Amino acid sequence: MALEKTLKFVGMAEKKIDLETCSLELDETGIVELHIYPNEEIKPDKIVEIFENIHEHLPEGDKLLVTAGNKATLSQEAREMVSSGNVTTQIKADAIVTEHYSHQMSANFFVRYNQPQRPTKLFKTEKEAREWLRSFD
Repeated sequence: MALEKTLKFVGMAEKKIDLETCSLELDETGIVELHIYPNEEIKPDKIVEIFENIHEHLPEGDKLLVTAGNKATLSQEAREMVSSGNVTTQIKADAIVTEHYSHQMSANFFVRYNQPQRPTKLFKTEKEAREWLRSFD
């Protein structure tokens, strides 16, 4: 099965990439929103794909805002890969929006257990997450 990927130029500085398991969207402030589709489990190969797309198509993006649909998750190996700091040096900080209780639990565990190498913080709203990420400008 061929991998579906589309790159859309929304505005002068805004770009969106639709991948098989998630989408990436860059806003005018350098925040890349990674939205994981519902019911998806992201594994290491998808982490590599995500960051390759950020590097290639969104090089001006330097902060990551993570949102996820219901029952979306990262495998243990993917969590370890992301937290190691070896995946990217482009991203300065990660904000994780946890709208669902299950996401709050797993994201809290991720931050405490995996101890990401770059600043990572959990938020209940996207607005709060964006404000915090802008402090890294």
